[in-house]
Amino acid sequence: MMQELQASDSLAALLLAHPRISSGELLPTRKKTHAGRIIGADISNQMTTRHSSPDMMANVAPGANVVIFGAGALQCLTARLAAIRGFKTSLLVAGGTTEEAEQLCYDTKYAQGSIPLTMVPIQGESADEALVNATIEAADAIIVAFDGQADILGEKQLNILMPSNSKAKHISVLSRSLNGEGMGFWGSAARVASNADVWSAPDVLVETYKNMEAIVKARAAENGASFTIARVGTLKGGAAGSSASDDQGESSFLNTEYYKMGQQDVVNWRLLYDNSALGVEILRGDKLKGPGIRAVWDSRDTVGEGDTHRGAAASALVESLQSPAAQNADFSIKTIEGREFPTPEQMASLYEKA
Repeated sequence: MMQELQASDSLAALLLAHPRISSGELLPTRKKTHAGRIIGADISNQMTTRHSSPDMMANVAPGANVVIFGAGALQCLTARLAAIRGFKTSLLVAGGTTEEAEQLCYDTKYAQGSIPLTMVPIQGESADEALVNATIEAADAIIVAFDGQADILGEKQLNILMPSNSKAKHISVLSRSLNGEGMGFWGSAARVASNADVWSAPDVLVETYKNMEAIVKARAAENGASFTIARVGTLKGGAAGSSASDDQGESSFLNTEYYKMGQQDVVNWRLLYDNSALGVEILRGDKLKGPGIRAVWDSRDTVGEGDTHRGAAASALVESLQSPAAQNADFSIKTIEGREFPTPEQMASLYEKA
């Protein structure tokens, strides 16, 4: 059982205090408007070493309990796709974001209650200590999916989500392209001038992502579990496009209310992207290039060299849970032009061929 800690070490405080790197290239830290109540407790003092076994390397099948932790649209999309695939999905949400998450995750096709998706607040008046702890303890698999470039899983958070006595058989984590190819001035300029989500691989973040990957691999090995690292570049899109009106886009993606959130433009370039950028390639290893000299021109609705559609990233994370080819390896998720999104079976095949 978890033991009680001081307020500064509460589960909510630890999960919400994931490392966020300060840099002149990065977005300012988002303000949190809800102080929240204290929930949970630390389990790091109860760590015991397990030996790897074939049983712990088994794939996680639909019907299993999957906990998803992160922030932003990508976290919501990953949870929605996992629930559609039949996983009993619990989305850990910070105080004040539950309503927004529900708005993004549900629509007329997948109404609330029609898919096995539960919102689990970890902060705020609706947070329930017993529910949060029970949800994490029951997890058969963990997915970590942060939308923000500077939001990176730390060891304290990993100790809560997947302690050494965890029953979780698998952990899938979103990381970034770290090879440096096609990065530099043009990507940084595009990030400032056109799209704040352009990935330009600043050194301070590259090192932090490498550290995150190392601790995830070590914890999986210690627990006898498997892992998958899904590498992305510039995240774009994520909603259903115009699938409800003219069969363009992908109806399993987020509610189109997504287009009303965040930066608004005269032309809804995110919708255009969601209709035309549905092709996916999966490459084994750190193979995704940066945006290169065309960074500014390709920063919005055009498919750029270093792009990853949020739907591709989310689907890759979900399918990695049960794909033998995705076990204990890292993969680069690349978006290419296309009007049809791969089926789950096709995504599994992409892992096998990578």
